[in-house]
Amino acid sequence: MRLAVPIIVILAGEAVTLRPSLACAMQLERRPGSFKGLLDEIADDSLSAASAIIAPHHSHPMLASRIMDAGLDSLRPVLIDYVLQCAGIDPNAPKAASEGPGISFAEHLQHLYRIGTGWLGWTPDATLDAIPAEIMEAYRGRMDMLKAIFGSADDEPRQPDTRNLDDKFRAAFGSFGTTIINREAA
Repeated sequence: MRLAVPIIVILAGEAVTLRPSLACAMQLERRPGSFKGLLDEIADDSLSAASAIIAPHHSHPMLASRIMDAGLDSLRPVLIDYVLQCAGIDPNAPKAASEGPGISFAEHLQHLYRIGTGWLGWTPDATLDAIPAEIMEAYRGRMDMLKAIFGSADDEPRQPDTRNLDDKFRAAFGSFGTTIINREAA
């Protein structure tokens, strides 16, 4: 997953940075057809789809005109990349085997929100401003940290200690200068 890679479009000579935040992803997912519908609209050179993506990042009264001047054909690859990042899809990642039943993109985005505000302890605003890839990578980092601290079920089980009790006491208390006194049998 690519992190911190800016998505930039040029509209009327002005560079506009598109940040596929979780909040933007949730808004776009609510459109009819979800992300698939949005990708189909982009492929069909839909001005409304391009405007829906760019408007949260560039408020200009002539936005539609600027998009048409830039050309929907030239914006298509950037807009597709933006939608894929909103969905948390890395087109360059190897295809993973499906694990269990699929979930909708709405459920996926809600799950990312729960991870950000729950597991990661981020504020709601910080979570909504994060890119889905950032949330997933931070979650992996948190899981790695917890495994390092507490271990995991994947760790090899500890071998049972076969020493007798006297040897265990010597190992535990030998460094304190203790001596074992053997009592005589009465």
